[in-house]
Amino acid sequence: MPKISKENIALICVSIGWFLIFSGRLSISTLLVTIEESFGMNHAQAGLALTGMWFFYGFMQFPSGVISDLKGRKATIIASMTIFSFAYLMIGLSVHYLMFFFMLILLGIGGGSFPTAGIAMLSDIFKERRGKALGIQSSFGSIAGIMPIVAPIIASFNWRFFFFIWAALGILSLYLFLTCTEESTKLPSGESMLARFADSMAALKDRKIILIFSINLIATLSWIGYISFFPTYLIESKMFTEIEAGISFAILTLGGFVLKPLIGSLSDRYDKKVIMLFLISTSAIGTLSLVYFNSFIAILLISFALSTSSAFFLVANSYLLGMWGERGRGGRLGFYRSLLILTGSPTSALIGAYATDGGFSFPFLVIALLLSIGALFLLVNIVFGGMEQEGM
Repeated sequence: MPKISKENIALICVSIGWFLIFSGRLSISTLLVTIEESFGMNHAQAGLALTGMWFFYGFMQFPSGVISDLKGRKATIIASMTIFSFAYLMIGLSVHYLMFFFMLILLGIGGGSFPTAGIAMLSDIFKERRGKALGIQSSFGSIAGIMPIVAPIIASFNWRFFFFIWAALGILSLYLFLTCTEESTKLPSGESMLARFADSMAALKDRKIILIFSINLIATLSWIGYISFFPTYLIESKMFTEIEAGISFAILTLGGFVLKPLIGSLSDRYDKKVIMLFLISTSAIGTLSLVYFNSFIAILLISFALSTSSAFFLVANSYLLGMWGERGRGGRLGFYRSLLILTGSPTSALIGAYATDGGFSFPFLVIALLLSIGALFLLVNIVFGGMEQEGM
């Protein structure tokens, strides 16, 4: 039996951790109607709780990235997995809306400390195959697309049961990561955390990075909107059953399992901006179609088209990591991701507040418009950027 390399063991462990984080978030959205009834909360309150989770998920990207540069990727990931496993347990034990609210925040803290350190670890290890490695890691998150189908089955006895299982899986994955992986970066000595923070913030001075940030922000707003309310939108606005909504949501997230490794490999060989343009344009068309089509078959096809939007992030990450050297990579990516997600975190609250009285169609039309604007800006940059290079 062939021995698995240390590099591939690290890839497997980081991918499993990402699956547990993403699957838990998806399951909260899938079970949201049941959880709302359990705590007697409305869409606005649910949106506020989800926004709290997203806010701290975004906030922790930056400090966790800097800490992973100074104290190590492995130590940062271990701390993250410990926190989010405990959060899953306490979500299952929640007896009041406020407790549920604060446990979602804790989940955001634990989950938000994982991605930057995990991505940086894989980037340290897979230098020439970065896009492919990130595509595989991200596709594990897409396997979480089965959760809209699986979570209601697990939760059929009681929705809390699901979170108890995920807490146990988190502890098992923590043990696997602790015993099977090694540190991937050379730790600096005598360097202050303040200096690393300053270096990380300087990364946004580059106009190329500002462009990608702006378009990435639009993609983030869109994805948060999908993840937070896609099943609820289908149930309330399209009159879908929970099973139909779950299947559609599963395709939205599972589509990335097929697409991400392929798109990641393509991004290693072809112009990343062109690939990002294709992905964001497809998302814009899919979101617009989502509002105006109502049949189950049409929504299934639209859901698969929308799944391409999740692949945008791995291509953007690969593009940025290629511009940054290994020194300070975690902090720079962390600052970028923190600013991105923090700016996008109010999306759930805004959509929830509007949808309480006005429904979901208008917010999704706004998302389609923003995606179209992002695609236009990227197209202009590709065309005129290419012309500038030819004139040099």
